Amino acid sequence: MQAIIDTIREHEVPPGTRLPSTRSLSRRLGISRNTAIAAIEAMAEQGVVEIRNRSGCYVASNPLAPARLPNGRTPAMPSPARDWLRRFSVVLPEASPRPPTAEFDFTYGQFDPTLFPTNPWRACERRALAVTEIEAWARDTGDADDPMLVDYLISTVLARQGIRARPEEVIVTLGGQQGRFLVAQLLAGQGTTTGFENPGMLETRQVLELMPTRALSLPMDDDGVIAGPEVEACDTIFLTPGHQCPTTAVMPLDRREALLDCATRADTIVVEDTFEVELLPDPLPALHGLDRTGRVIHIGSMSKLIAPGLRMGYVVAPAEVTRQLRALRRLMHRHPPGNNQRALALFLAHGHYGAFLRRAYRVLGERNDRMCAALARHLPEMQVRHRRGASTFWMTLPSPVPDQALAARAASENLSVRPSVHFFDAQKGGIGHLQLSVSNLPAERIEEGVKRLSRVLRGVL
Repeated sequence: MQAIIDTIREHEVPPGTRLPSTRSLSRRLGISRNTAIAAIEAMAEQGVVEIRNRSGCYVASNPLAPARLPNGRTPAMPSPARDWLRRFSVVLPEASPRPPTAEFDFTYGQFDPTLFPTNPWRACERRALAVTEIEAWARDTGDADDPMLVDYLISTVLARQGIRARPEEVIVTLGGQQGRFLVAQLLAGQGTTTGFENPGMLETRQVLELMPTRALSLPMDDDGVIAGPEVEACDTIFLTPGHQCPTTAVMPLDRREALLDCATRADTIVVEDTFEVELLPDPLPALHGLDRTGRVIHIGSMSKLIAPGLRMGYVVAPAEVTRQLRALRRLMHRHPPGNNQRALALFLAHGHYGAFLRRAYRVLGERNDRMCAALARHLPEMQVRHRRGASTFWMTLPSPVPDQALAARAASENLSVRPSVHFFDAQKGGIGHLQLSVSNLPAERIEEGVKRLSRVLRGVL
């Protein structure tokens, strides 16, 4: 069918041309006649061809003809010479290109098809396409989210983190990144001071750079952000206490309580961004679950763990806050696609999420064990931090290394690594750390990957 449509589009077959019969097509192309009939019927439904009784099948009149100007003129091709940069109100750096696929990929956040729950997800997608389900998600719901998804987020996902919430306190987002942007847009205004972790997530820092707020780097130690004067100087702080990005620190309970006490004294809003906490073997209650004053905003992501392309996250906040977040989101798009929301709701409702977590914990646990053993064997002099249940490792190098040199050496060994310069605000051009992940590296390749990494590091240090 596509071959015939392409031929018609290229004007090789003019309108009114009679196509061969389905018997002739099946014989010439070596396909069944039923396949040929299905292709012709599909093209007729599209208006590409028309079927005339007792006559045959003909190319329709200008079925795919492009727009034309009078006197046969063609639409113009705009000149690229215009200076657009001077008209931009803001100029952002382009996203760093993904490195070519390497045999040994130590970068975090890559999709692992062997972990993705293909059959359960496919079943939920099919169920979401049932007539009764389509009636639920396909209509215009304004800026409302799927109530079934919100209910199961509360009872299945948030409950695991010790968070109690009402439906009006939850808003669904296109991944955690949209949640960060919406919250920053709402709170990081003119005349405010907003704190961020350093090192921390590059995306959070870039979002704050877009806002008129004064961004303040917060001091940290091995347990995460320190509760002190810098926190009290902020109107809002962005944290990853559950599993700090990139150092892997899990903020202990006493630090969490001290941080909330400090924020309460200074009337500071705490934005808690979750990062790979679902698989920790001894999870602590989220800051939101410990908060008694209604000042914690919780941002979460379902896509970071299941599949990055899923692009599904959520924000939990007081109802007054979520109403404004919903209004902001409405100006970008009304809500994340309803069919994806319903499929995820069914995935949670049928228990597939819990089964996926158990399998992911087992698989990542094996990879982590092999990674720890390989690092101890091949890089014993390096200081490595890791929290069981997480897929990331934070390595401290003896001395800074130019990231370009590291990337070039790694590529020569068929390795993908992410230099830590991306995580620091002040550091430019050199790195003293390295983030490694086994989220997309099969257990049987870890030993060889670390062996090659050892050669890379010894070649640049």
